[in-house]
Amino acid sequence: MSTERGPEAAQTSSATAVWIGVALPISLIAVILTLDAIESPKTAYVGVLSAIPLLSAVFARPAATAFVGTVTWLSALAFGYFASDGNVQAQRVRLVFIAVFALIAVAASAVRVQREARLAAALTLAAEAEKQRDRAMTDSLTGLTNRRGLIDDLSGRAAGATCIAMIDLDDMKLVNDEHGHLVGDEFIRGVAGRLRANLAGIDTVCRWGGDEFVVVLELDAALAESVLRRVVGSVTAEPVATSAGPLHAVVSVGVTPWVVGEDADTAIARADRAMYRAKSTVGCCVVVDLGTD
Repeated sequence: MSTERGPEAAQTSSATAVWIGVALPISLIAVILTLDAIESPKTAYVGVLSAIPLLSAVFARPAATAFVGTVTWLSALAFGYFASDGNVQAQRVRLVFIAVFALIAVAASAVRVQREARLAAALTLAAEAEKQRDRAMTDSLTGLTNRRGLIDDLSGRAAGATCIAMIDLDDMKLVNDEHGHLVGDEFIRGVAGRLRANLAGIDTVCRWGGDEFVVVLELDAALAESVLRRVVGSVTAEPVATSAGPLHAVVSVGVTPWVVGEDADTAIARADRAMYRAKSTVGCCVVVDLGTD
């Protein structure tokens, strides 16, 4: 959820408020008094002016509402001199009504502005809290979901027609030893980007930690294995570009169904064991554990 607004949007909103909260009410004053003049010497329309400051209060800030109220009262006063029906007492009562309604309008505008400010502050705090939550759930190196984010995501899911895969970068220690950890980070980022690019948007890709990734696929085991073999081929087809030069990626993958009735930790542990079996064979291997033992 985002509540940020650009300067252009703020300017547009401000211009709209000036038009509806100030220009429109003042225009209505002219219209009302013109109609009143046409029916002179009766001045019944002057009383309608009491509603003008209230219209301003709905959109304008207190200072602008006070301005509109003042213009309304002065317009009614001036009109009384030129188109009076001769009933001075009635004219005074109208002016009092307009003044009272103008004060009410200013107070109402102040209350509205305070409520809007509290709402804006609450929305800002909620947006900031959402950002903080997203940061807490995101791996800072790769931009993928982190372990905490994955656990939170899985806690809201139900097992069934879902597979969990553990992916490990083989020989990662060798990359760090030969080229340094900064190059190792570049290498991990490159692989993470390829994983994300080659999986569907509904699939969760998580950096589990170090050089390990977890993928959650909304597929059965057979389809998940097929997808992961394709992903492995895409990840390892070309070397990963780093500041130390292109480095070849070799990955081992263990995948297992998330069986109905078991918690996610059990499925992750089983995928992890399958991944270690994959590491013990030829590189870039996908091992499936159907969890039937």
